[in-house]
Amino acid sequence: MTFLEISVCAVLPLLALIYVFTLVAGDGQATDFETALYSAGDAVRRGENPYPTADDPMFLRGLAYVYPPLTAIVSVPFTLLPVGAAGIAVMVLLTAGVAATLLALGVRDWRCYGLAYAWPPVFSAIQTGNVTIPLALCAALAWRFRTRAWGAGASIGLGLAIKLFLWPLTVWLAASRRYAEALVSIVVASVLLVLSWAVIGFKGFREYPHLLDRLEDLLGAEAYTVYALGLDLGLSSGAARALWIALGVVLLALVVVMARRGDERRAFVLALAATLACTPLVWLHYFALLLVAVAISEPRLGPAWFVPLAMYLSTATHNGTTFQTILTIAVAALTVAVALRPAWPRRHAVLAPSSSAAGGRP
Repeated sequence: MTFLEISVCAVLPLLALIYVFTLVAGDGQATDFETALYSAGDAVRRGENPYPTADDPMFLRGLAYVYPPLTAIVSVPFTLLPVGAAGIAVMVLLTAGVAATLLALGVRDWRCYGLAYAWPPVFSAIQTGNVTIPLALCAALAWRFRTRAWGAGASIGLGLAIKLFLWPLTVWLAASRRYAEALVSIVVASVLLVLSWAVIGFKGFREYPHLLDRLEDLLGAEAYTVYALGLDLGLSSGAARALWIALGVVLLALVVVMARRGDERRAFVLALAATLACTPLVWLHYFALLLVAVAISEPRLGPAWFVPLAMYLSTATHNGTTFQTILTIAVAALTVAVALRPAWPRRHAVLAPSSSAAGGRP
């Protein structure tokens, strides 16, 4: 180990985690968890509606619960703890979730783990206490067990039930002619969504689509999206939206092209890129999903692991200045581009599909 390796891959991430945990344990808070998930879980525990009204001040500030019901239900046990202690517990679980994601993808290089925790999107996801890391783990398991209908399909289905924006991964399954896996993902997601809505008595169900539309109207211009960037650059709302849709369509088309060519690694990386490109609201922590793209392309330390460090210039809340929006989107695009390049001959092969969590090869 060199001094540079220790400094960048060990000291920097350790300082980042210490800062995040100290901030929350002090006068800060695990924002998304404490303001949205904890209150939603408490509402479910008391038999109340976990969803806000469209004129709720917390909703208007983008701080209310807007996920499907499953996350609120899973949050119920944490409401038995004081909110601060529950926030710390969630952060610890999310910290472990990052390691679990990399382990599932066969990453064994300790330097990759260090850099992962140093990524601004990753420690933002930990600090805010939201579902991005669990979604990354679902995506990682889908790749790991991609030849098993109940492995890949159930992983993506669970992710969809947590947050619908993983839907491009179902497109990837279908494009790869994994029709059984794609069907399983839809069935699992549908069952979990129906059951979770049933658990809360379908409270808020009728208003939920309007709530999401209203949230997009409120915050769409403040996100790390091509739509928001178009508005910043002076495009009309219609032109900016057309540009955003065009990017999503192009990426999904590339997923299909690569999958039909049998290049499943690139198809999956592009599906992850499409996941980020197609969602109308993207915050800094969403880019933690790129951990999966980088890990399957570079299971050992390589250039792609360093690219997201440039997001230290980004803002964690909303999208900051036009420069910060351009920078963040460009860094994400560069990360994807580096992950798409041909694998180096000296590198380990991409983890083979597995039928067991232990990583056995078929």
